[in-house]
Amino acid sequence: MQRLTAGWRLAGRCQALTSLGAEACGAARECSAISGGGVAAAGVQWQQLRFASKKQGGSTQNTKDSQPKYLGVKLFGGQKCIAGNIIMRQRGTEFHPGTNVGMGRDHTIYSLIEGRVRFSRDTRTKRRYISVDPPLDSDTAAGAQQQQQQRLVPAATQQLQQQPAL
Repeated sequence: MQRLTAGWRLAGRCQALTSLGAEACGAARECSAISGGGVAAAGVQWQQLRFASKKQGGSTQNTKDSQPKYLGVKLFGGQKCIAGNIIMRQRGTEFHPGTNVGMGRDHTIYSLIEGRVRFSRDTRTKRRYISVDPPLDSDTAAGAQQQQQQRLVPAATQQLQQQPAL
């Protein structure tokens, strides 16, 4: 038997049998019940079937992604921080807590005091540390005013010294 072409198929098992062949194989009753009382004519009949005209869209496997964890450095070296600021979020102790710094249950490193962040490395143990140095005088508002006054005072005294005495 030849291979069927797309869109066509045999009409049925009983239609391919002659009446003599159907009786010989015992399929006469079955064929008459299916075809509505008569035995199918000899030969093969073909009938056209309608197939789906659109292919089904493929399914994706990228839908089960986990939520982002937002790990990494939040405050870099030299930046100002206040007590409680998170400096780094990490998995495990990639960086260890140094001075004036605490470490949370999930290895989050946070500041204990106000100051500036400093990253350092211990060459002997090859560990990296994060510390917070206390604020300099210039970091505080009072220290900034003192520096400004110190800059102005010498300039004012120089002007007084340059004026000739009368």
